[in-house]
Amino acid sequence: FGSSPPRSGTGPASNRREGEVQAAAPWRPQAARASPAEEAAAATGAGVGMTISSMRVTTPSGHTGTSTNYQIHVYGKYWDPSFQKIRVAAQYLAGDMPNVDAVVQGFFETQYEQQLRYIVGKYGGSFVQCKPSAPVVFAETDDAILFFLNEDRFMQWADKRFKYQDNTRLIFYKRIANKAHAAVKAATGRSYCALSFQAAGEEKELVQIELFDEECPKLARNFIDLLSKAAFNGHPVHRVKAGAWVQAGDLVDGSGLHSSPAAGDGAPLRHESFQIRHDRGGLIGMCNHGKDTNGSQFYITLRELPFLDGKSVIIGRIVSGMRALHKINKMPTKNERPVQEVKIFAEPEYTVVGSLQSADKS
Repeated sequence: FGSSPPRSGTGPASNRREGEVQAAAPWRPQAARASPAEEAAAATGAGVGMTISSMRVTTPSGHTGTSTNYQIHVYGKYWDPSFQKIRVAAQYLAGDMPNVDAVVQGFFETQYEQQLRYIVGKYGGSFVQCKPSAPVVFAETDDAILFFLNEDRFMQWADKRFKYQDNTRLIFYKRIANKAHAAVKAATGRSYCALSFQAAGEEKELVQIELFDEECPKLARNFIDLLSKAAFNGHPVHRVKAGAWVQAGDLVDGSGLHSSPAAGDGAPLRHESFQIRHDRGGLIGMCNHGKDTNGSQFYITLRELPFLDGKSVIIGRIVSGMRALHKINKMPTKNERPVQEVKIFAEPEYTVVGSLQSADKS
């Protein structure tokens, strides 16, 4: 206990790398990668029972607008109605115009923030104006990149260039966005849950989590069960390794010296999988003090931590709320413990046990 790497009794492994996706995708962890069903749900609006024609989208038949070839890129959050509106436009134009192609990719909030940093770093220039609160949309031609600052700019360009208009009310895209978000989650088969962090008595901040049930079903189940423990609510973050990870999960006295699994017998759990590498921030892993000694303590990465690969098991990732972790990271510490208390609470209304977990139990 107390050694430099996250260990139970102190403190914190992440994702196999995969090739670039289309023209502007970062390296992505294999286990965190969208499943074919997830990709299909995101690309089609997640099975929402509406067609393009029912949304009163109009374009003159056969109108090409220009001989220039365009590849429209759209990146955003599944639950963002603006992303869904632009997605519909891009995919409609790609299907209707012979000189238009579309690359559309939806994300959970945290993964979109990571993708956005990649895009801004790759293209620079006008792209520095991109904000996490809005989707990114741009068009590539043979010799130029057209950057659109916001939804209105893109829709104005689509109207001028292709006579594309969309008079659909916003409420319909909000419904599409909500259903798309829910369908993407269901398509993964993974479990979802949430924590809230309360720093120095301030208002709680929600952090939503996706668990990698397919890689480590027992450790994922253990984490869900820990959230139902009365001792979980209000227990402290006991270690912050600045710029590296945030550690918690001692449900006995918050000292960092205790780590027992949720099961009553207290027997430590084995390392189920090291397939997911520590290659980015926002990953959740189980602390240990040696081989197959996982219990209740966990950590959340703030950056790449490759020295933990093969030593600690990643069980999930943050899909929303990383701002709370970055805030905690900036708080003053003494001996790596926050000077002002940071408490953690379970948010049971967000817990959804995935089909992969159910299948494993059966």
